[in-house]
Amino acid sequence: MIRKLFMILLLLFVILGEARKSFLSFLNIEKAETLLFTKTEETVLVKSAYTDKRPDSSYLVVQLEDPKMLQVVNVTKTSSDAADFSINLVTGEEGETNLTIQLWDSEGRQERLIKEIKNVKIKVLKQREGSLLQASMFIDRNILMLILPMILLNKCAFGCKIELQVFQTVWKRPLPIILGIVTQFFLMPFCGFLLSQILALPLAQAFGFIMTCTCPGGGGGYLFALLLEGDVTLAILMTCVSTLLALIMMPINSYVYSRLLGLSGIFHVPVSKIVSTLLFILIPISVGIVIKHRIPEKANFLERIIRPLSFGLMFAGIYLTFRMGFMFLKTVNLEVLLLGLLVPALGLLFGYSFAKVCMLPLPFCKTVAIESGMLNSFLALVIIQLSFSQSRADLASVAPFTVALCSACEMLLILLIYKAKKRLVLIAEVKRKRIPLV
Repeated sequence: MIRKLFMILLLLFVILGEARKSFLSFLNIEKAETLLFTKTEETVLVKSAYTDKRPDSSYLVVQLEDPKMLQVVNVTKTSSDAADFSINLVTGEEGETNLTIQLWDSEGRQERLIKEIKNVKIKVLKQREGSLLQASMFIDRNILMLILPMILLNKCAFGCKIELQVFQTVWKRPLPIILGIVTQFFLMPFCGFLLSQILALPLAQAFGFIMTCTCPGGGGGYLFALLLEGDVTLAILMTCVSTLLALIMMPINSYVYSRLLGLSGIFHVPVSKIVSTLLFILIPISVGIVIKHRIPEKANFLERIIRPLSFGLMFAGIYLTFRMGFMFLKTVNLEVLLLGLLVPALGLLFGYSFAKVCMLPLPFCKTVAIESGMLNSFLALVIIQLSFSQSRADLASVAPFTVALCSACEMLLILLIYKAKKRLVLIAEVKRKRIPLV
């Protein structure tokens, strides 16, 4: 059964890859099917598999739907043999418009249309200074200076809650970690690829969602594991292991899925960011473990403040994410929002279902689900910004921001439902026993 399923998935990969190649063999806009323009001057690169019969016999014609919104400065041929072109454009008013691009070849006095691409969607979003990311990263330094020590203190407090017995249990039976790895680095990227194809997202946004799906568990995982009564020790261990494995799996997934999407180029994996993320988790948590064994009274104090501190950081994180992602959210459409809601929901569903099938304890099931659904979208954002030109990176960066916002909202909703249900159960027990509620 497993062998047949593997063959079906492999066949599906090949079919989708070949379908994409056959489309790209004619004429491909290197940016994407939907282009996001944020600067006054933009460049679109067009590549074609067509070869000139005579030197410089092919040429490109660009037709504009709205000259007030977009104007062509010039069209330059970038190769004397191949039909590759560079289109320089100047943006005007904000809004959406369409381009029509035609590849022609002159044979003597006759002109022949080789290929035509109609209705290339253009979104013009004027930005006075810098890129969308640079504008969205403008955050009050006073807020960051206040939050950073709180984050370190919070991680130190989590270190005080680590139980070494859980480490020994997981070492003898590492099934929860294996389930998390399979879900995060194999199943989730494939689901992201499949859903982006079903929803017909632009190539850049599709790659953005796939990279978000292949990210390791985020720092919020063990926070929600605490609030939802999962296993905090297992959550921290799963986050560290998945972050370490991301050094290998993220380059592999970026290479595989970029080829399936038909994207060319070198994709940069931020090794330093991944390592610094790992150290940012390990160092304060290790300090908390030392405090627990050397200064137990201090550890008890840290454990008492961990819940209010976690709630404060959680709401501060959501506020900052909304503030950073506000410019990106202007470009979100229904398909992007739907996929942003589906990605964390599928991670939670897959993680919990697999853990339940494997008959893991309930706290372990919750933890595997949370770690599979709460992804470190920041790493995907860094990869996108390092790998693409700015206009294309801005379009692709919508994906990690949308997933981050949706996952935070979904986890808050789950937390509220869980607390409300627990409260109702407590009230029912109190009424049944006829004792006063304290």
